[in-house]
Amino acid sequence: MRYSLRRRAFSLVELLVVITIILVLMGLMGAALSAARGSQKKQETAATIMVIDTILSQHYRSMESSRAGAGGPATDRAASLRRQMTADMPDSWDDVHYIKSHAQEFNSARQRGYVAFLDAVKPSYKPGDRTEDYADAECLFMIVMQGGLADCLACSALERAKIGDKDQDGALEFWDAWDEPIRYVLWPAGFELPVGTRFFSTVPPFSGAAATGDFAGPMRPLIFSGGPSKLSSTEVHSVSKDGDDADEPASYLSLGNACGDPANATISILGGLAGTDDHRSDNITNFDGEVKR
Repeated sequence: MRYSLRRRAFSLVELLVVITIILVLMGLMGAALSAARGSQKKQETAATIMVIDTILSQHYRSMESSRAGAGGPATDRAASLRRQMTADMPDSWDDVHYIKSHAQEFNSARQRGYVAFLDAVKPSYKPGDRTEDYADAECLFMIVMQGGLADCLACSALERAKIGDKDQDGALEFWDAWDEPIRYVLWPAGFELPVGTRFFSTVPPFSGAAATGDFAGPMRPLIFSGGPSKLSSTEVHSVSKDGDDADEPASYLSLGNACGDPANATISILGGLAGTDDHRSDNITNFDGEVKR
């Protein structure tokens, strides 16, 4: 007896079902891979920010033992330390220009190096130049890599960091994983918690006075990335030194003893800026760990 073996063909409906299942699985895999890549980029950026934060924090803490203003009133000593800190870790070319024009007061090897860099890379710079969109990021790279703040161990850790020149002006920046400059604010008085309350105390740094506020910590440098959206809710430049008004000082150093006082420091609020969207949900900062606690 002969048997005829004939393979049953797939119907159109069955083929469509199989194709649909495959497409769904591919979509899920794509979403998972995209999420994994996004998470990796966030971790990369956070790691770079934390290395830079460690470098700046070491110098910031060492300032407390400085002899600047020793022997005088505590308020004068605190002001001297804040001015020295600003000259050692400027976040704007306006401050570097001020150092240049007051060479007798700011004459350390580090500060002279900043002036030499300004003259070499931005020879025609004028205070209040609003075309300097990435000045803070450029200054951050300068003080870490050319200001002597990074020791050999830190330099080794930064070898993996992305570096670029966003505005092609010869001044480099550290970049995040989305190829955007990592930003920097020396005196971030307006930095907020996600719930809208201030992160830092209103007591001036180095004053020795009792801190007040939610976290009750003195101001210290803010380092941040816009994250996946490449957008930030931080206003990097201070309203008191933006050069828009003739009556406003061009740099913190020109404020004298008020330099670094929270009353005059940068309005760098993450969220809450009038007329702007709040992008804090994907911003990455050196204070994220403390905020989450």
